[in-house]
Amino acid sequence: MRHQRMTLWVAAEQILHKWGESLKECGMDLLVAQKGESAEGVDGFLLTGPGDYSSLHELGENSLCQENGPALLLVFGDEAPYGWADELAAACEASQKPCEVVRMSLWSGNERVLLGGEPVGQQMRRLCRLLADHGKVSMVCGRREVDEAIRQLPRYLAWKERFYWEMGEVCDDNGVSLSQVSRALGLDTRIGQGWLDSGRQDHSLVCAWIVRECQHVLQKAKIERVALIGPEGLWSSMPQGWLAGRKVAVYTGTDKLFPNEVRPGWVRCNSWEAAVQDADLLVIGDGQGVVAELSLQELIRAMRQSLVIDAVSSFPVQEARLLCQGYRAVGEKTNVWEWRGL
Repeated sequence: MRHQRMTLWVAAEQILHKWGESLKECGMDLLVAQKGESAEGVDGFLLTGPGDYSSLHELGENSLCQENGPALLLVFGDEAPYGWADELAAACEASQKPCEVVRMSLWSGNERVLLGGEPVGQQMRRLCRLLADHGKVSMVCGRREVDEAIRQLPRYLAWKERFYWEMGEVCDDNGVSLSQVSRALGLDTRIGQGWLDSGRQDHSLVCAWIVRECQHVLQKAKIERVALIGPEGLWSSMPQGWLAGRKVAVYTGTDKLFPNEVRPGWVRCNSWEAAVQDADLLVIGDGQGVVAELSLQELIRAMRQSLVIDAVSSFPVQEARLLCQGYRAVGEKTNVWEWRGL
């Protein structure tokens, strides 16, 4: 059976590149609007902020007209100003423009969708059917409720992550495993299994933990070369001089050049193999993507000393301790270095 689809205009090419694939999974195809181009066959407009709406006006008033009902103005993403979708809906109503404004946000790995607007609106009903047709679960609420949920989600995730970091310290003190405790807590569906926020803006907790553990192992072993695997934002947030006197190789998992001015002398590598080659110490700070596909045995074979500080518990602890000279993960017994005789 052929799934229905919807075509939306966007104001700029970068919107298409950023959201095109995600929205395609929802049954939405994006086209970059061109001045003087007919809106025939276009179902609505994807707006990520006021600038996009201003660009639509340059196309002419007729671009907002639809033959079969109000034009859809789909305010999408987490960059739109808080409350702007409601303001836009009020402005359209005051000017008697035939538009229906819907606030939309993708959640839970793009499997669920928040929709804010009129529950019985023509375009709202159409969006719900479209999303269901493509296997997406949608929740309908007010436009401002979507804004509030977008604003509160990172705050909740930061609170949840802080709780687990603090629990990790308690697990260390009591000689129990954080990974096992967190897995047990996650059996309660109110909590869930995941606790690391890959999109965090505040790296202070993980930075403090990494610095503490690095200081410990640097005092116990002769470390000349250190490999860092993880996001640029994390390494840029680390305190100055924490690896002074050591050769440092960085792999961020992207082709973007590492900002050398932030850490003079650090070498940016284009592969994890190059970063860990002959390293004495590996520091892992990435909870997704980069580390997920790495083999612990391959890592160890490439290193000169298999000492690993893992801020995201990338590998099974028992396996890592058997294979590595030293392995330290959050909440997995503070005396791990002494256990290996360092």
